[in-house]
Amino acid sequence: MRPFGLTAGGLTAGAALALAGCHPPHPHAAAPLRAVSSLDCPDTQGDLTRKSAAADGKTCVYATEEGDQVTLQIVSLGGGDAHAALEPIETQLKSEIPAAAAPAVAPGAPGAPDKDRVDINLPGIHIHASGDGHAGVDTAGVHVAAHDHGGSGDSAVVQVNGLGAKGVTVNAGEGGAQIHINEGGSGIRARYILASETAGPHGYKMAGYEARGPAGGPIVVAEVLSKSDDDEDLRHDIHGLIRRNVGGW
Repeated sequence: MRPFGLTAGGLTAGAALALAGCHPPHPHAAAPLRAVSSLDCPDTQGDLTRKSAAADGKTCVYATEEGDQVTLQIVSLGGGDAHAALEPIETQLKSEIPAAAAPAVAPGAPGAPDKDRVDINLPGIHIHASGDGHAGVDTAGVHVAAHDHGGSGDSAVVQVNGLGAKGVTVNAGEGGAQIHINEGGSGIRARYILASETAGPHGYKMAGYEARGPAGGPIVVAEVLSKSDDDEDLRHDIHGLIRRNVGGW
């Protein structure tokens, strides 16, 4: 798997996204997020139907008729940071989409794709880069457009659901893509996405999570496993569940 940005024209993901972080769009401020001790898990949310709910109110599981699964859970930060708390979830998700979690291939290494052109179309993720320095990423409400003019003329724009993004990291290749998104606004607003055309051991082509909550925690995490190539409706339903619990948006 090849890191996005290692393309012709010298454009790197680090440079493009650093520029984007300096001047992100801020159409409106993100609403504050509240801490919860017990989940509000309705019987249905859009196409999602609740299948189970823990007696302690910390976890509930939803599914769609197509076989997608969403696990909503409360995660304590335990005095640490969100990255440490979310890392075990990421490890588990990688086992569901191993093709997307494979190590990156350095440019010029044996088996690396042609550096002058990248066209990657995966479930819910589209990445294109060309020899003239243009590059673009579209996924899960995130649009990244960048162009390398040479020297100090690089520019990039990042949009995350209309809010500024603190950081977007994309590692993608023909086998799959792995994306981390940390959005702007108060509290913790993070997304993680794995996608591949090659289904994992349980038939899923996309996996990930959405995490929201106050900076000190606890946070509400929606862990997603999807067999679909189109996650727009699923993502909308997940937003509804998280907003119902911690607010925001």
